[in-house]
Amino acid sequence: MNSIYERKNSYVSITAFYALSLTEFHMDPHTHSSCEIMCVTGGSCCVFVGSEEFHLSQNQFIFLDAQIPHKLEILPQQPCSILNLEFRCQEQETPISLGELTRKSSDFRDFLKRQIPCLVSNDLRNLGYALKDLISQLQKGEADSEFLISILFCRTLLELSFCAVHSRKFTGMYYLKKACGYIDKNLCSTIRIPELAAYTGINKSYLQSLFSRILNCTITEYINGKRMEQAVFLLTNSSMSVTDIAFTTGYNSRQHFAHTFEKFYQTSPQKYRRLHSRTLVPDTGDGQYLMGETGTTLLKMTQD
Repeated sequence: MNSIYERKNSYVSITAFYALSLTEFHMDPHTHSSCEIMCVTGGSCCVFVGSEEFHLSQNQFIFLDAQIPHKLEILPQQPCSILNLEFRCQEQETPISLGELTRKSSDFRDFLKRQIPCLVSNDLRNLGYALKDLISQLQKGEADSEFLISILFCRTLLELSFCAVHSRKFTGMYYLKKACGYIDKNLCSTIRIPELAAYTGINKSYLQSLFSRILNCTITEYINGKRMEQAVFLLTNSSMSVTDIAFTTGYNSRQHFAHTFEKFYQTSPQKYRRLHSRTLVPDTGDGQYLMGETGTTLLKMTQD
């Protein structure tokens, strides 16, 4: 067994690699004795692992331990750019040793303890760059580059380990920020939670759990809160009618807007405006006031 999680397998042989842009590709299900890292740098693809299907897009990757059945599919009209590395972990000595990496990296030790046969994650730091540099060096085929390849390979495993150990915390924040950005850009439109989840790239149940766990609110509560912030700004800093503010902030009726506003602020939009309005009446009298060191001077304006 050439698993990376076998303690006796402390050396590595790189068995295959590629950096390709594919417009359509269908791979038969297969297994091999090598571990594999597949990182998407552009477009999207599907990786089937046993009975599971994973959709990977830009800056996402999959790691597979040895002997894990899988296949890759890239659909027509949806090109995908991929960095791929396959390596065999073994007892026989090679120029690439995992010993020092195991001793010095707590993330790599944690990764080995978790024994994840299939890991799908976002590239949280620099895995894509590490793979690109390693593959570029491997392509050169220089006879005296073994030491450099060993360093670049260990760097790749460091980045992989970082993603494996920290993916839950970082990935959740990544999706949450993406969802919040979508909400900010579409406040004046109807925001449907299934469409928001599809844009974010996760199912709506997981997205809702992120809002509940991190922001302590539902998705709908968050959307209404952002709309209320915008409504308050417009009520206090503009002369827009309440109806126009309702439509501007994404509500399809003045009544719905007023009902939601009262739930947040325990008063109506009109009363809130009377109490907090900071709008400036567009009238400075007969002219323009000029500011100077000695005071304010009124410059009379004449009209044709």
